Amino acid sequence: MVASRLRDPDRPCVLPGDSSWLQEVRYLEEGVLRVVARAAAVATDRFDGDRVVLSVGVLEGAACVIGRLADEMEEPADGEGQGEGEGIRVLFLPGWELDYLWQVLAAFRRAQAGEPEAADLRELLEDLGYGLDRTVEQITEDLQRVAAMLMLDIPAVRMLTAAALHPLGLPPGHTGPPPDADAVREAYEQVRAGWAAAGVR
Repeated sequence: MVASRLRDPDRPCVLPGDSSWLQEVRYLEEGVLRVVARAAAVATDRFDGDRVVLSVGVLEGAACVIGRLADEMEEPADGEGQGEGEGIRVLFLPGWELDYLWQVLAAFRRAQAGEPEAADLRELLEDLGYGLDRTVEQITEDLQRVAAMLMLDIPAVRMLTAAALHPLGLPPGHTGPPPDADAVREAYEQVRAGWAAAGVR
């Protein structure tokens, strides 16, 4: 297991060491979120900021989450694949960044559902999806996959986080010996089940 070098951690995220799943949704940053952010900026300049439902800051924040995640996952992982939790990365992301992602997902779901207030957003996503060979439903599903992976919040995540950080110094609020191998193995299987539920195997 490899711990992220990100500073000022807020929320632990346990992800597969193999980043191939992320490549399938990498397009969301530049191909969707930043384009919608530019559209939101234009709408704001025309005093029509509600047109795409979301603010520029929220959209740019969500795009940055995926970009930072991709950069972090591309870094070589010294010692990866050693012992229990093979192929796992433990990253820490600020909770407010994850909230941006959640807000965008909620808006995309509204557009997917055909809500009148999100009609312009749906039209924009349809236009983008045409060039990306993705439907609005597929774009929303891909964003949901990212959110589900980052926001998986079960005791097994905390167990693997503690196991990963113990050699580096105990995480805040944790005392005592490191989790035993059987507990780590069981936590790993539970997290893998969470990944599978998100469509990542």
